[in-house]
Amino acid sequence: MSKKHTETVDSKLKTAWQVVSRMYNAEASLHDLTISMGHFLLNIDSHDGIYGSDLAPLLGMESTSLSRITLSLEKKKLIQRIPDKEDGRKMKIVLTTKGKAAKELAKNVVRNFNHLVEVKIGKNKVDDFFKTMDEITALAEHRNKLIKN
Repeated sequence: MSKKHTETVDSKLKTAWQVVSRMYNAEASLHDLTISMGHFLLNIDSHDGIYGSDLAPLLGMESTSLSRITLSLEKKKLIQRIPDKEDGRKMKIVLTTKGKAAKELAKNVVRNFNHLVEVKIGKNKVDDFFKTMDEITALAEHRNKLIKN
């Protein structure tokens, strides 16, 4: 018996992420933010900041693609860029006080949703889901390496 075209790993992943993303964006919009901004803030060390070149891979982006979101966050006074003392071309991105508060808000939204998922679905199922996702990621990475070679 053949499965419907929507019963594939990739379609289920995409559909689930789109729904979760819409939920996070709805929550973020209440605070004049986007899910991308929240993800950006969550990946900045609250004390030391981070270099843009180090942040880009964490977000799955190229360094050059960070400029639009960086400018938006600067305009909102959530981050500031500080030139490196030794190499002025490198910019460290640091959270402002307002940015630290926005990061905490984003953390709480994520934690609350994760808690809800654990309560509704169960910790064991969530743990199994994480293991399964890690295995799917590893399989996809392996296939991607084979394709590139």
